Amino acid sequence: MDFNFVAFFFNPLVLLFFTMTLGNLFGELKIGKFKFGITGTLFVGLVIGYFLTQYAAGIPKGSRYFASAMAVMQGKVIPGPLMNLALLVFIVGTGLLAASDMKYALTKFGKQFIILAIFIPFVGAVASYGSSQLLQDMSPFQMTGTYTGALTSSTGLAAATESSDSEARRLGMEFNSQPESARKKIIAIINSARVRDAKLRHESAPAPLTLEGTQSLSQEDIEVFVTEAKAGVGVGHSIGYPFGVLFLILAINLIPKIFGLDVEDEKKRYFAQKALDIKNDASLVTEKHQEVAMDFIGFSLAAFLGYVVGSIRIYMGPLGWFSLGATGGAILVALALGALGQLGPIHFRMNSTVLGKMRTYFLSVFLAGTGLNYGFRVVDAVTGDGYMVAIISALVAIISILAGFLLGHYVFHINWTLLSGAITGGMTSAPGLGAAVDALECDEPAVSYGATQPLATFIMVIFSIIIHKLPL
Repeated sequence: MDFNFVAFFFNPLVLLFFTMTLGNLFGELKIGKFKFGITGTLFVGLVIGYFLTQYAAGIPKGSRYFASAMAVMQGKVIPGPLMNLALLVFIVGTGLLAASDMKYALTKFGKQFIILAIFIPFVGAVASYGSSQLLQDMSPFQMTGTYTGALTSSTGLAAATESSDSEARRLGMEFNSQPESARKKIIAIINSARVRDAKLRHESAPAPLTLEGTQSLSQEDIEVFVTEAKAGVGVGHSIGYPFGVLFLILAINLIPKIFGLDVEDEKKRYFAQKALDIKNDASLVTEKHQEVAMDFIGFSLAAFLGYVVGSIRIYMGPLGWFSLGATGGAILVALALGALGQLGPIHFRMNSTVLGKMRTYFLSVFLAGTGLNYGFRVVDAVTGDGYMVAIISALVAIISILAGFLLGHYVFHINWTLLSGAITGGMTSAPGLGAAVDALECDEPAVSYGATQPLATFIMVIFSIIIHKLPL
């Protein structure tokens, strides 16, 4: 009998299913009255991902498994297309399930959702930029990546990466006209990159640039600065993203306990008020449609159209190009088609149990994959040189979440049943939405998520670009 342990160990599907098995078991363990539920797969994935990366680092360069080990070390344990598929299936299922309640929620709290969609990304942007001003040795471009990561926005990352190129090039070319504090940061970034690259080439480090001796930057130095700016955005995002997901999931579960909210009572009051409002105004009811057990054509069509809508790019002049991304497009299309109900022989109202189970399973796939891909980065950030970025990511996430909760709960008086989804939408976090749906055991959070996420995504793109245009 021949069994290749290493090949089996590096197989993405083996790792994924093993993590999901342990993660779901862990999620069912009760700590007092609290349990992680489906999000247990994320935490178990982080642990496995950390030790997996350490093992991969020991694979020698000449080994036949070196390519697999490099993929693990680059955070590509679970392939991107599989992660995107899992997230898209989860979002489409959630949107179709929540569509029947969309009209009521938007009529009651539409304006409040719009304000939250602007306010939460704004608070995150202020916290991120403020951190870059307080920490003089921290790259401002890394802080922008931390902002998009802490608020889990891949669209914001794309905008920040694109704008970092043009802004860093402008700063490099206009070096002598920048204030002293900005020139210090630019020189520090270039010197750090030159020292690192010299070590990699086993060469002696070149003489460092000094503020007094540098009146302008050479073209080579400008290119180094531009490259480091773009890389800084990516590093900040890769560290910030898992912390944004982690703290949002924790917040969704812990905010009710911290602020004394009884989740079951919140749900009862919400549904009682909803029934009363609908009794007094029948126009708040979404039109009833025939429900089928499952319509794979309808589900696939919703996913396809959602991907198409999310891929449409709109030119915003000096702000560059904007798109909703796959999740933003999918939630809008799923809610719209779910409200439509039926298109000829194609049905979009499906059995809630079937859709719910499928949605939960694919969310488990995504969370387990996220943990496996980012496990080493999270632990390394906390214990290594990235600890400051990790702390800032956590603070940006916490401040943004709390700001959204305080405004939504104490000013707008939005029931937690909807507010939980609005906060996750303002953070543009599909995993956060999964935590909200799982914690509340109902689909209403998806409605408020769908109302806030697209606008919040757009606002985050704008703030990502604005941050780069502010003084270093």
